Amino acid sequence: MDFWVAIPDSALADEQTKRDRSVKIAQLARAFSIFRVNKVFIYRDREHDYNADRRLLKLLLEFLDTPQYLRRRLYPRREELQFAGLLHPLKVPHHKPAVDPSKIKVGEIRQAVVAKVKGQYFADAGLNALIPVEGSAPTGKRITIRFVSEYPKLRCKAISNEEIKEYWGYEVKEVQSLADLLNSIKGSIIMTSKEGEPLGAVEQELTRELRSTPSTLVVFGSPNRGLRSILKDEGKHPREFTKYFLNFFPKQATATVRLEEAVICCLSLLNYLFTNN
Repeated sequence: MDFWVAIPDSALADEQTKRDRSVKIAQLARAFSIFRVNKVFIYRDREHDYNADRRLLKLLLEFLDTPQYLRRRLYPRREELQFAGLLHPLKVPHHKPAVDPSKIKVGEIRQAVVAKVKGQYFADAGLNALIPVEGSAPTGKRITIRFVSEYPKLRCKAISNEEIKEYWGYEVKEVQSLADLLNSIKGSIIMTSKEGEPLGAVEQELTRELRSTPSTLVVFGSPNRGLRSILKDEGKHPREFTKYFLNFFPKQATATVRLEEAVICCLSLLNYLFTNN
C-alpha cells in the first residue's frame, strides 16, 4: 500500500526565519521517509499568497530526497539552500554511499544524472566516473539506473520506478486546488482535524480499508486553520470527499499540534493499523 500526503503551501506560516522554515521542512522530509510516503502534494491555501513558501517547500523537499552525490550537479548555489548543510540526511535506500566502481555488481541500482556526449549517453552515479548507458535516457534529470555489466566494463540502463522493489523516496507535486486533488484520488482519503471524530471510533473499519486499498492519501491542514476552513474557501466540505474526517489527538493538552508533530504521529498510527496483525 502506498502512503500519499497532502500539505498546504501555508505549512511554514508559523515559522519566523528561513532557518526555522528549513528545519521544519527537513523534519517533514524525515517523517515522509520514515513511513515510506511515495507522493507529497503541496496544495494552495487561498487565505493568503504563499508562493514563496510553496517554492521553498518543493525545492527543499526535493533537495533532501536527492542523493548527496548528485546535489551539486542538480542544485547550483542559491539563497534558498542557505541552511541546507544544517539539515539531517534522510539515509533512505536510494541514498547510496560512494563506493569503488570495482565493487558494483550486475543488477545493482543507483540514482544518476545522464549526459549526452558525442551521441553517447553517460550516467553520473556517484562513482567518480561516467558510466556508458545502454539505449537512451532523459538528460539532466535524476533517474534510476541498473548496472548490466561489472567492472572494468561497467554499463547501465535506465529503469522505471515500477521495476524497483524497495522504498525509493517520494515525488513532490504542486496542485492549485485541494478539492481538485481530492476528486482525482482513486484510493482512500483520510483528513486530519481537531474537529473530526476520534480515530478509535473507526479503527477496525479503517484498518480493513488500509489493507485492501492500493493507496491512501492523508491530508493535513495549516498551522493557522483547519481543513474545514480551507475547503470552505473552495465551496466544499470535508464530508464530500471522505468518511474519514478524523481527530488523531483526542484530549490533547496543547492548544495546537504543530504540522511536523501531526505528520509523524498520524503516519505512525496509520502504519501501526496497516502492519499490526
